[in-house]
Amino acid sequence: MKKRDYYEVLGVSRGASEADIKKAYRRLARKLHPDVNPGDKGAQRKFQEVQEAYEVLKDGEKRKAYDRFGHAGPAGGFEGAPGGPGGFGGFSGTGAPFEGFEFQSGDLSDLFGNLFGGAGRRPRTQPEKGEDASGSVEIPFRDAVLGGTASLAIRRDHTCERCGGTGRVGRNACPVCQGTGHVAKSETVKIKIPEGTENGGVIRVPGKGGEGVLGGPSGDLYVTVHVTPHPYFERQGDDIHGEVPITVKEAYEGAEIEVPTIHGTVRAKLPPGTQARQKFRLRGKGVKSPRGGGIGDHIYSVRILVPRSVTPAGRDAATLLESLYPEPVRKDLPKGL
Repeated sequence: MKKRDYYEVLGVSRGASEADIKKAYRRLARKLHPDVNPGDKGAQRKFQEVQEAYEVLKDGEKRKAYDRFGHAGPAGGFEGAPGGPGGFGGFSGTGAPFEGFEFQSGDLSDLFGNLFGGAGRRPRTQPEKGEDASGSVEIPFRDAVLGGTASLAIRRDHTCERCGGTGRVGRNACPVCQGTGHVAKSETVKIKIPEGTENGGVIRVPGKGGEGVLGGPSGDLYVTVHVTPHPYFERQGDDIHGEVPITVKEAYEGAEIEVPTIHGTVRAKLPPGTQARQKFRLRGKGVKSPRGGGIGDHIYSVRILVPRSVTPAGRDAATLLESLYPEPVRKDLPKGL
């Protein structure tokens, strides 16, 4: 069977940091460990696959070789049995899942010795920070640019009341938490949306991740924000863009018009001879930068509306306007390719 890409196995990008790789490994290992899934051959195979991927990607030199040569390695080192020549040890690579499996990785023994309380493994004795959690919310355009609040329903890990977070009841793994030391509970979290939040931005909610173990601090919640588009205003960076219709008279002789902005209506002057699609800037009427760089501008373009009804008076006015052009308006257009 063709091996899956190690980054895909762990669910991380190729540019992932060492901390991201370890975090992804711990999350998957907790989920797939044999003590949590007794008798589940599929979970065992996935756990073996995760362990194999982690053994390569956590090691700087092995990761460089994998990035360059893939599973083949510089000399076949990543292909075939991980315990074979050029391999990593800990798996036989043949036979039934976990045949010849050895807990040789320090990360593995530290992780599961504390979490699952199986035979020969240590129960948790030291405080540990809870796992970080993630989620997403969709918010209206107004709350994104001016600030607001949102609610998110999540399931958080809490310390198991049966075992007190140790993962053990006597000499056995806790039957309530399956040896993990925590159980998931539903909760609704209120999220403060800062002014100027961007679409795709991430908001950190401290202490709303998994509950810590044995008095350790809780993890954090990272919320990705999706902003509903506005029917009129369009955000580009910290600037807001919009379009304002004007009359032929306003364009020709200039005028003072009302321009809608996210902060309310502003009166602005048009110069005489304003052209269609001409753009104007209202400074400081845009979005407050989420990075602390000040406030953007409101940029609006004008659209000249011509009356649809044709009347004798309108014809006379149009003829008069036509006589005011000093030269043909299409003189600079090309004749063809």
